[in-house]
Amino acid sequence: MSDDGPLSETAIAALLADVARGWDPRAADSLATHGRETLLRHEARRIADTLALLDGRHAPGRVLEIGTGYLTLAATLHRALPFARLVGVEHPGRRYVWTREYQAALRVHGTALVAADIERRLPFADGAFDTVVFAEVVEHLPPNAVPRVLAELARVLRVGGALVLTTPNLAAWTNRELVMRGHSPQQPPVDIDGTHPHLRLYTMAELVDLLTAAGFEVPVRAFHDRVPVGVSPVRRALSAALAPARRFWPALRDTCAVRAERRAAGDAR
Repeated sequence: MSDDGPLSETAIAALLADVARGWDPRAADSLATHGRETLLRHEARRIADTLALLDGRHAPGRVLEIGTGYLTLAATLHRALPFARLVGVEHPGRRYVWTREYQAALRVHGTALVAADIERRLPFADGAFDTVVFAEVVEHLPPNAVPRVLAELARVLRVGGALVLTTPNLAAWTNRELVMRGHSPQQPPVDIDGTHPHLRLYTMAELVDLLTAAGFEVPVRAFHDRVPVGVSPVRRALSAALAPARRFWPALRDTCAVRAERRAAGDAR
């Protein structure tokens, strides 16, 4: 981790103030609609929860981030792990990642970018990384591709290496409320520069089953709430009323977060 210890949400938000920008029309629209400060607080909370899954006892030397996106996590990983070799994977259809501005930002944040479709074999050797960060990605994959992708992430991790995974929680109270009103937490399967919106959300139990089948142990499991963005006053009031229930029943919270560790081949625990 950084020489000054774990990064606080405040420190992450300050770092992101120099990173957040309208890399594509969706990012620009989100900044205009929700406001820069709200989005920075939302991202800082999300990233702080993700970093908390890293093993603080041993700073990883080789880190792979799946989906560099708008660079908020990549920039924070660079600050939190200043001595790590950072590699990012992004879909080749994401046009903005090939702009000069984005490529310059990658250099600033110490990240080497590789173009790859994660639904196919990754261009890395077996055991090439100590840690893989797979944050807010699995929900964008076709469900039938998820077992293959997780097995591929296990392949590129060394034995004992860590997979840090976060994803929206299907069982969250917000999703239950959507279903009660006749809506779905899943999104239509449209193509976005070769990628997809939220095709399938998962419960914690489903994630653990998928990870175990792919060759992982799952020693760390957690649920987190997010800083709300674009939430109506009614839903804010309902969220406040349900806060005691979420403390006693964490599976109602917004996000599933796990640290999984790759088992040795043939270890069937």
